[in-house]
Amino acid sequence: MTLQREHQHRPVTLVWLDTDEAILLRSGGPAAAGGEPEIRRIRSEVPPHRRATGQAHHDSRVRSGGGADPDDLADRRRERLLAAYLRDVAALVPPGDRVVVLGPGPVHGRFATELRAADARHRRDRPVEDATAPPLTDRQLRARLRELAGTVPERQLPANAAART
Repeated sequence: MTLQREHQHRPVTLVWLDTDEAILLRSGGPAAAGGEPEIRRIRSEVPPHRRATGQAHHDSRVRSGGGADPDDLADRRRERLLAAYLRDVAALVPPGDRVVVLGPGPVHGRFATELRAADARHRRDRPVEDATAPPLTDRQLRARLRELAGTVPERQLPANAAART
C-alpha cells in the first residue's frame, strides 16, 4: 500500500479488526513528535459464530411454540452486537484522517464499507482503504503504520556490527 500524493498531508489511522478485537494506531497525533504511536484496543462482546453440527434433531410430535427459531434469534443478537461494536470503533476514528482497515475475515470489509457510507452521509472526503491481513503483532502494526505514513526509519547496524567492519 503506497501513500497517494494527494493524501500525504493527512494523518493516518490504522485499524486492525476482527470480531474479537479492534486495534487502532494513529500517526500524526501527540505521539508522533518522536515517540511510538499509542495502541488502542477495543474488545468485542460479539459471540463467536456457531457452525452447524450437521445433525438436526426435530421431534415431529412437538408443536412449535410459534416463536422464532433459536438459531435465528442467536444470529440476530450477534448481528446487533456486531453493529454496535462497529459503531463504537468508528466513533474512535478521527474524521479527517486517512483510514486503512486490515483484518482476517469479512468484518474489516464491512467496517470499511460502513465508514465510507457514513462519510458520504456527512459529506466527508477521506480515503478509506481496506485489505486482508492475518493477526499482526504490535511491532508489525507500528511498522505498517510508519510505512503508510511515509516515515520508515533508516536501517541501523547493531552496535557490535560496527566494530567488526
